[in-house]
Parts: sequence; C-alpha cells; structure tokens
Amino acid sequence: MNKKAFTIYILLSILILLTVIIISFKYLENEEKRLLNTKYTLLSKEIKKNIDFLIEDKKVATLSFSIAASKIERVKNAFISKDTTSLDFSSFSKELRTETKFKNVWFQLINKEGKSIYRSWSKNRNDSLLFRDDIKDIFKNKKIKTTISVGRYDMTFSSLIPVFENNELIGIFEVITHFNSISRALEETKSDTVVFAHKRFFKTVIFPFTNNFIDEYYIANVNAKEYLIDLIKNYGIDDILESKDDFLILNNHFILNYKIYDFENKSIGYIVLSKKLQDIDISEIKKFKTNFMFNIVFTLVILFFILTLIFYYFFSNKIILEKRKAQKILDSQQNIIILTDGENLNNANKQFLVFFNQYETVDEFKLEHKCICEMFIDLNDESYLIEKDYDGKNWAEHILANPQTSFKAAMKKDLKIEHFVLNVNLTQFKGEKIPYIVVTLTNITADIKQKSELKRLNNNLESLVTIKTKELKNLNKSLEHRVEEEIKKNKEKDRILFQQNKMASMGEMLNNIAHQWRQPLSAISTSASSILLKKELDVLDDASINFLCSHIVESSNFLSKTIEDFRILFKDNEKEKKFFLKEAILNDIKLINNMLVSEKIELVIHIPNDTELFCSKNQFQQSILNLINNSIEALIENTDENRLIIISYSNSSLSIQDNAKGIKDDVIEHIFEPYFTTKHKSQGKGLGLYMTKMILEKNMNYKLHVQNNHFIYNSKEYFGANFIINFNK
Repeated sequence: MNKKAFTIYILLSILILLTVIIISFKYLENEEKRLLNTKYTLLSKEIKKNIDFLIEDKKVATLSFSIAASKIERVKNAFISKDTTSLDFSSFSKELRTETKFKNVWFQLINKEGKSIYRSWSKNRNDSLLFRDDIKDIFKNKKIKTTISVGRYDMTFSSLIPVFENNELIGIFEVITHFNSISRALEETKSDTVVFAHKRFFKTVIFPFTNNFIDEYYIANVNAKEYLIDLIKNYGIDDILESKDDFLILNNHFILNYKIYDFENKSIGYIVLSKKLQDIDISEIKKFKTNFMFNIVFTLVILFFILTLIFYYFFSNKIILEKRKAQKILDSQQNIIILTDGENLNNANKQFLVFFNQYETVDEFKLEHKCICEMFIDLNDESYLIEKDYDGKNWAEHILANPQTSFKAAMKKDLKIEHFVLNVNLTQFKGEKIPYIVVTLTNITADIKQKSELKRLNNNLESLVTIKTKELKNLNKSLEHRVEEEIKKNKEKDRILFQQNKMASMGEMLNNIAHQWRQPLSAISTSASSILLKKELDVLDDASINFLCSHIVESSNFLSKTIEDFRILFKDNEKEKKFFLKEAILNDIKLINNMLVSEKIELVIHIPNDTELFCSKNQFQQSILNLINNSIEALIENTDENRLIIISYSNSSLSIQDNAKGIKDDVIEHIFEPYFTTKHKSQGKGLGLYMTKMILEKNMNYKLHVQNNHFIYNSKEYFGANFIINFNK
C-alpha cells in the first residue's frame, strides 16, 4: 500500500469513525432526554397520587376528629345558651399537639346567622362568615361537609358539622387543620413544598396565620423553605402556577405544580413541590448510558477492524483489477497490441490471437516464440524492422530512440504478407517497478494496396482531368445561360405580380368609389330632374332654384372629396411618419361607409385614441382597407344577417374579426400565397392578401397572421376569421 493510499485509508477511517461517534452521541443525548422526560413524567404522576392520598387522608382524619368533638355536650349548650365562656378548646388543641399527630387544630362555632361566636385561636368574634361557599352550602343542605377553604386567617382543611336541637339547625361546629402535616410528610420523600392560596383570596385573608406572601398569593404552610420561595420569585410565580407542563426543571430542581380544588371543584390553591435532581433515582438511565458507551466502544473497535480488512482487500486487489482493466482496454482495440521489453513477449490482446489464429492463447505462442519480432519478414527496406541488433538496441528500443521515424513490419498470415505500422510507448502499472513497452501494430495492407492502385490510376489522371475540365466549362456556360434566363423570368413574374396587384387595387378602388358615388349621383340626378319638372309646370321659383342648386353643389363637393381621399390613399412616395392608429382606420371606413350601410354590416371599433404608429400611413391604410374589404366580401358571401366586423387593439396587436363563418382548414394555410384563390371570396383574394402581408411584414417589419375564432358580442356567440397584426418589431 503506497503512501497516498494509506493517507486516504487513514482519513476515511477517521471520517467514518467520527461520523459514527457523532451520530451515537447525538442519539445518546436524545435518548437520555427522552428517558429523563419519561422518568420525570412518571415521578410527577406518582407525587400527585401521593398528594391526593395525603389530602384525602387529612380530610378523613379531620372529619373523624370533628365528628367526635362535635358530640361534646358543652358545644351544643353553647349554641343554645349563646354563652361560649365555658369552652376552652385552645387547651384541648395544645393537648392534641402533644399527644397526637394533630399539631395545630383550630375549633370554631358558627351560629345560625353565619357569624363566628367562638374561635379557639383568636378572640375575634361575631364577624360574618357567609362569604365562604362551604358555610352557605351547610345552611342550605344541612349536611356534614369536609373541604378545603380559605378564611380570614388561613387556607385550611375544614370539617363542618351542623348542630341540631329538636331537628332545627342551631349552628355549625367547625374543626380546622392545616397543610403543615402534608408538607412534613412530603419532606420525608426529600421534597420541599410551598402551599399557596389562589390570588383571588388576597383580600379575604386579612389575619394571615403565616404572614407570608408572594405578590398576591398567600403562603399557607409555615415550613415553606426560603430557597424555594426565592426560586419561585425569580422565575415568576404566575409562570410556574399557570404552566401547562407536567413538570419544570429549574436550577437543578424538579418543580411540580399541584392544583387544590374545593368542594365545588373550583381551583382554590396550589402546592408547588421541589425536589433536587440529585435526589431522584436515575440509576437505570446511568446504567443505560454506561451500557451504550460500552457498546459504542465495542462497535468502533469492530468497525475499525472491518475498515482495515476492507481497505486491505481493496488495495491488495487494486493491481489485479488494474491489470484486468488494462486487458479489457487492450482487447477492445481493433489493432494488434502487445506488451514487451523488446526481447520477450509479456502479453497481447485478442487481435494478436486473431492474426496468429494457429494459437489459442498467448502462453501457447510463447512456448514456440520468445518475441513477436521472430515473425517479422525481411523486405530489404530500412523502414521495415526485423529481428536484429540496431546499434546495441533491440527493435522496440530502436523505435523509442527514433520517435520521428515511421517504422513498419511485415508478417505472413495464410501465406499472404500483411503490412503493419509500429507505434511504441512506455507504460508502468501501479505496484510494478519495471515499465512495459506497449507496441501497437496497425494493419496498413489495404492502404498499401490502395496506394498501388492510386499510382496506377495517376498515370491516366492528366487525360481524365482534361476531359472533365472541358465538360465542366461547357456545363458552366450552360449554367450561366440558364441562370440569366431564370432571372429574367423571375423579374417578369414579379413585374406581372405587382401589375396585377396594382390593377386589383385599382379595381377595388373603383368599386369603393362607385359605392361612395352612388348616393350623391342619385341626389344630383334627383335635384336636376326636380328643376326640369318644376320648369315645365311653371312652378320654379328662386327659393327652389337656390335649394336644389346648393344640394347639387354639396353632392358635387362630396364626389370631389371622395376622389381626393382615394388619391391621397394611393400615393406612392409618402415618407414614414407618426400618426394615430384610430384616426387612420376611421379614414379608411369613410371610404367604404356607403358599402357598409348598403350591405347592413355593423362595424365596431375598440382602439384607444392615443395609440400611435410610425410607418408609411398610406401603405398602412391600404393594407387595413384590403383586410376590411376581404371581411366585407366574406360576409356578403356567407352571412345573411347580423353581419359584424370588430376592430380592436390590445397588447401591441390589432385584430380585425368578422363573423363570416371562418376560413376552411385546407385553405387557411395557403391564404397569403401569391395567386392563390378559390371560388369563394370569403377565403381571400389571393394576390391582395399576399401584397398586404408583404407591405406589413417586408416594408414595416410587422407580423400578420389569420386564425378562426369563436367570440361573444352582445351576449351572443359568433364564429369567423380574425386577421391579427402584431406591431412588435
């Protein structure tokens, strides 16, 4: 394995191993997070179940104790006599603190008006407690109730026992216990707690037992830890109490929020529990990490071993593969290729065995011959090599020493001599120190035969060239004459074409003039006849003469103007200029207006007033007039009613659309060809449309094409040909 290959092996190995390590540690990180999240989620559920149990146990214990205490006869007598001086529950509470697990029990008597008439922990009396929903519920339902409530002094567990005399409610005996015992029970699990009353009770607790608040939240347990209170303040009490997460991890502490509900299932308070992360058992996760790390190390070792084997196999077989590849390349060549040192044949391609077909393998050839040079034939020509010493060099070395000289060799096959050109170069395979001489033998037997034949033909070439030259001169003279004749024919054809177009244009012009003149000539004739008739009847007066003569003059002026308009339109020497598109088209329409009226053709124009063109105005108007006339003739031929031509402009294109039922598919592709016409005028006039296209496209660089369209006009669908002029040059 060479240095470069070893470097590649090391770099690839490091890259693969680093990739495996990075992926593994990323997976371990994600898996550890998932396992910890699962652990903390299960822990939160377990703690909440434990708190549920502690609260229910506290309620049951408080209720049991309160039922027993309510049976004391002095309690009932105090309600009846309204005298509580005989009651001394404060001493009883101290005795309970010493002898039982009840460390801080309060007793309260509430009369039937809802006022406190006795408190064992305070001398305050006669204040109304009807702000408490649990007390109002007792007066309503007159049943024993144990709940969690917030009073003027604290948030506590409360057992309310209704007291009756002759089936009449005379008061309520209340036993109150605190959350401190629950906090102590949770401390035994290495969990610290802070118990909060909901902030809506901020103004209710006017005599706070613990005298401890965070913002508007009253702290109900006296054993709340200062570090936990500070942590809640720093993070934000509302963020913790209103969090939707099952748990929070803050300052390496597991934080859990437990909501407390009253008898109506209303949120009344919270228990925020904190547990150090180091006190949470994550031994299984640590064990998983240890096992995973061991597996990663083991996998990396195995992977490194496998990579070593792969690279060793790859590089140890690379030389063999290269030789096979080289052999395939050699075998794919059409020439004979051999590998030699000039004295011994090392290898050869398939063409070698095709030529020496008496041998099946190269090794079989080598059993009889050491070198291919043994097969070379001496033709007494220095350019043909043979097996001999060339100034101390063998034949192959002689070729390498004289790269500018073309050497050949001759060998026999099937008793015939074959000629070859020899090309030599040095090639060294990877892993081998000694280079090979690669000799390519290109068969030139056919070329030599062809040269011999060419030499023979060359003797007759001069006479052949003379004959062919004479034939070529005669052909050139004939060709020149034919070209001149064709040029004359084309010029004559173009002259006739333009003459025909001119005659056609004049015919159309005369036709349009005839349409325009028909009405004014009729008016002149009528006016003259009226003068003669009135003269014969002797009723001709000056007023009639003036009126009829002015009418004749007006009609004559119209005839003169029509001739002038057509004369201007067909002027040939007009220069390019700017003009308004709509104005030019309206001028065209004036020339054919009588025809449109007589043939009952509606012409609609949708063109902006400010659209301008720069070209020969007369030629453009002639082209538009040709297209409009084409549509008129098509409508006359194919449509009897609702004849319609719509001229519109949008996106630099002018559209002339009619409803003359369109142009047939076999005609539309030839519509602009010269001399093309059909028996139906609706499909174009051949020469006129050809010249229109030539004027617009050759003279003005516009584009003209036609297509059949369906379109809607006045809520009715029509079909016809649409000539479109695109002004984009």
